[in-house]
Amino acid sequence: MSRFSETNQQENLSLVSISQKLEKLGLFGTNLLRSIIIARLIGYGFLILFILDLGAIIIPPNLGNPQWEFQVLGEIVERVAIPFIAVCLIFLGGNYLRKGWEYFSLNAISWLCLVAGIMFIIAVPLGIANTLRIDRIIANEINQQIQPQLAFLDNLDKRLQGIKTKEEMQNLIQEFFANTNNIPPINTEEGLAEIKSNFSENTKAIRRQLNQSKSALRQQRKSLIKQSFKWNVGALISGVLFILIWQMTAWTRKIEVK
Repeated sequence: MSRFSETNQQENLSLVSISQKLEKLGLFGTNLLRSIIIARLIGYGFLILFILDLGAIIIPPNLGNPQWEFQVLGEIVERVAIPFIAVCLIFLGGNYLRKGWEYFSLNAISWLCLVAGIMFIIAVPLGIANTLRIDRIIANEINQQIQPQLAFLDNLDKRLQGIKTKEEMQNLIQEFFANTNNIPPINTEEGLAEIKSNFSENTKAIRRQLNQSKSALRQQRKSLIKQSFKWNVGALISGVLFILIWQMTAWTRKIEVK
């Protein structure tokens, strides 16, 4: 009899333990559902904030300007993590605990993911084309502005080194400089040496500035290639992910709104 009583007590304790665990599990599930609702609200907030940020990026539009189009692509790709997080939070929990208005928004967001994916993929060849156009602009700036000025300085240095008389120096000034009113006349050999020295120092200073500008433009071309690779690859990956999200959220397009 005592053994039977002990067995009943053990069974009762086991049932109480299971009941407590189920109660805790139910409480955990309730809290989890509350967290899901909060996460969805945060997702909607993230998505709205990204749309506002997107509007600030593309307005006012300057279509046809390769620098503007390239910069817009970069700024959007740099922020693309925000809509991904937003979409993940919004679709969290699937169809459970949804309100009527959400079915329409989920359907719209799913289709927006498809549109965004297609636009990102289309942006890749456009980004490559803009990269080539910007690179060509920088190269033209080097070849058509800086290089001719450096060639002019090379010619000036050669002529300056070959000058021996005041007359030759005066002719050089009149040949290379349109406005010679501010240059004092050369009366002595000391004056000739001083003017030659000043010219040499000025040409060296101008050459340094031009070489610095040339180096900066070359560095800009390198940075352009790095940014182009990063942003175009990012756009391609983003486009594929958005299309995959559209495919995975097909359930939102099959729900009949009551």
